[in-house]
Amino acid sequence: MSDSIKKQTIETAAVRPPAHTRAPRAADGRTHGEDSQTTQSCNTVVSNDNIDKFKPLRFGIDSLYLSYHGQLSDEWNIKLDDLKTIAQSEDEAEQALAQVSIGSHIFEVRDKGMPRFPYVLVDNCFFIKINRKLSKSLPMAHAQISSEYLAAVGVEAAEIDLRMVINTLGIVDGVASVSRADLFLDFVCADNLAMIEQPDWITRANLMAKYFDCRLTEPFTGWVIGMGGNLHARLYEKVIEIINKSHKTYLFELWQANGWQVEEKVWRMEFQTEKQTLKELGIISLSDLLKQQAALWHYLTHDWLRLSIPNPNDTKRDRWPNHPLWDAIASVYALQLDQPRLKRFRPARLPADERLFVHGLGGLTSFMASRGIEDFGEGLGEYLAQAKEFHANKGEPFDSYVGRKVKAKARKYNTIENQKNMVDASRRLQEEAEAYQRAKDGDDE
Repeated sequence: MSDSIKKQTIETAAVRPPAHTRAPRAADGRTHGEDSQTTQSCNTVVSNDNIDKFKPLRFGIDSLYLSYHGQLSDEWNIKLDDLKTIAQSEDEAEQALAQVSIGSHIFEVRDKGMPRFPYVLVDNCFFIKINRKLSKSLPMAHAQISSEYLAAVGVEAAEIDLRMVINTLGIVDGVASVSRADLFLDFVCADNLAMIEQPDWITRANLMAKYFDCRLTEPFTGWVIGMGGNLHARLYEKVIEIINKSHKTYLFELWQANGWQVEEKVWRMEFQTEKQTLKELGIISLSDLLKQQAALWHYLTHDWLRLSIPNPNDTKRDRWPNHPLWDAIASVYALQLDQPRLKRFRPARLPADERLFVHGLGGLTSFMASRGIEDFGEGLGEYLAQAKEFHANKGEPFDSYVGRKVKAKARKYNTIENQKNMVDASRRLQEEAEAYQRAKDGDDE
């Protein structure tokens, strides 16, 4: 298996035993693929009883990439170039100043660009690549809107905010064009999806792979169909993927709002559509995508890919009937399903509480154990005292070291505008110095 294919493997784990399933019955009571002389069992077994247990949780656009044509202003070109140089400094205190504040966003300015885009701005809402030159072929900016921001405010509000940022950087020509859109459905079902086999998929794609992780109790991890192309699909169990890989735990509250129970597996059916495919389907702008979202899902789940019930007596695979589960998946846009929004969201990229309050205490507890201290208050006080002595011996005051590290991490987390704080601190020091001088002059009189 090539490394490129391995990278697309979705790290999921099964934690519950597979559901007991049986082949669906036709109206005359026979199993699909069964005639009067031969009985055939279907490996994608699902019962009519089980299909009633299909429960959609969320669907829509999970990842969105937009391009804006125009010209970066000379002022911002100089500013971003300077900030990129600062980000490349070997001095951590100087690196911390590689930030830019636009609206409610405090962006980290990366020390490296991307191919054909020399500048990169990042926070929890956007990943923005910026081109310094006017080009008819390249956009001024190419941006990804994070799935968490989309879950918090929706596509239209997120794009309005993004456009404000891009308009601040330069002159934008026309509306945003869609470079990539990932449509998804999160759902619960009673079917054992590990039973799906390659012939069951009817698709226009040439390549597909079924993935397993033999370290797991239930080793089936998912399907990737059409990898390497301008359009490909993924089917995988999302809960364990969140726990082991993406850590997008904010999805749990959104699922629970639509009836998800913690013990239930959640499967994600996802289609990644690139610019060329979207253009062929007449989807150029964001408004095109929003208007044709349901039509796009219909194309993806009817024309490009579907899950069938194989009929060994019919060599024309296109005539094989849909798996009942696939009918449910394909029809989600006909449902009246509430799409709850995240109640809490910040543009900052914050570390997880476990990292702060579990891993973050690792150094302190190690110190206490090494010094034979059990009382937390005593351990904390002694730790601070010895830490100050340690850093003083290294030639940097403890407060200076802590301040430098806080600024560096504030840049990464998009939480503190270091340049503004430095200017404010410098102004306060100047004001205090002037006040002191005035008071001194008064005493001298």
